[in-house]
Amino acid sequence: MLRSQNFILIIPLSLIFLVLQYYGIKYFYDNLSSTTPIEERVPWEAVKLFLSKCEHSGIPVFVIEPSLLRAVREGNRRRVELWNQDYQRSVTFGVIEPGMDLLHLLVSSMSHENYEFWEKNDPDPRGLTIYRRTYRVITTHYMLWVPIQGHTPMLIHLVVFYKRGEYLWHSAGEDRLHKPPYSLSGSPFFSTAGSYILIDLRTVYIDGVKIQFPNDTFRFLKEIETSEFVECNYTRAYFFYNEYRLDQSKQVELFKRKARQLILLAKQILDSVGVPFWLSSGTCLGWFRQCDLISHTTDVDIGISITDYREDLIGLLESNGLALIHKFGKVSDSLELSFLFGDIKLDIFFFYTADEYFWNGGTQASTGNKYKYIFPPFKLCWTEFLDLWIRVPCPAAPYILANYGPKWMIPNKKWDWKHSPNNVIENGQWPKEEWDEVIQLYE
Repeated sequence: MLRSQNFILIIPLSLIFLVLQYYGIKYFYDNLSSTTPIEERVPWEAVKLFLSKCEHSGIPVFVIEPSLLRAVREGNRRRVELWNQDYQRSVTFGVIEPGMDLLHLLVSSMSHENYEFWEKNDPDPRGLTIYRRTYRVITTHYMLWVPIQGHTPMLIHLVVFYKRGEYLWHSAGEDRLHKPPYSLSGSPFFSTAGSYILIDLRTVYIDGVKIQFPNDTFRFLKEIETSEFVECNYTRAYFFYNEYRLDQSKQVELFKRKARQLILLAKQILDSVGVPFWLSSGTCLGWFRQCDLISHTTDVDIGISITDYREDLIGLLESNGLALIHKFGKVSDSLELSFLFGDIKLDIFFFYTADEYFWNGGTQASTGNKYKYIFPPFKLCWTEFLDLWIRVPCPAAPYILANYGPKWMIPNKKWDWKHSPNNVIENGQWPKEEWDEVIQLYE
């Protein structure tokens, strides 16, 4: 009987001991991030500390580090554990225009955990125009770390995004004027400026920590690959207009309004079907040289890779108010389309890839003569032009130099598309039996 009574007493005492042990261990780990030196913390604990400080400071940060983003998007603790074991030495977060007071509150809070910080400030590009060169300064990047003697510490990188119309923009984290104590040259959010479609956020909780990240994770990860942004050079434009008078006549202003409407319409149509395009020829020169349309031109020029050509492209453009007036070449060689929008012409040049260069073709309707325009290889970057988020060749300088030669800064009102370009070569002649296919005029 006594043994049974002792057994009855032992059971609840054991349970109480286990409960106390559980809460003791939980308390230890919950406070690990604020009591353990950074060199002894695992990355996930450092992330938890940072996110908790952001939440207490009222800053809605979100994960943009690709490896961590893939780990947290399903709210799966096991995937975070795997990331924790195979992390890189930095973790990147984003925040959208939180305000200077909140950012300083966050940095102050992190400093109490022995973190040091580096802050980058840049001119606000939203205040720059060809008419105004003054600007305000905005905070664009933070880097946070706890120094470790003889070792590179784990870095927390915070990218500050700013809204610019239909997209988000961030500056480069490192440039010739700003050298951080540690480099993140491999990070797409640090090496160059970037731009993204406006982000909707999703929230999950892991280990009781609130984590936000882009809702359309796959789209965001894909955008990273093509996010590089280049700003129009307003200093160059300022010097150009110091040398050559800015034409502000009613006729020119009317042309610019119509041309912008045409670019916007083309953008809406092509974006809706996923056909990337970029500013080309004279329109690209106007952006690069003077941050504006060239006043003495009468058309808009864009480029499209021939690999993005679609059979229904002409029909799509015509159904949205663009009238086809020229079709030169064919898909396999020198394709070029021209449309009319009111009294403004849209020229679409299709680009082909050779072993060491890119090229687009031209055709003389009266003779069937063919021409080839040769460009150095390029990729596409984003820019803002006429308040539109749009692509340009990148790097743009070799593209412009190839097309317009060393005198590209000098306006040329007598431009001849067959002979004036610096990169044009004769490319034979279309056989007469193909003229009905490769020379189509609808004017």
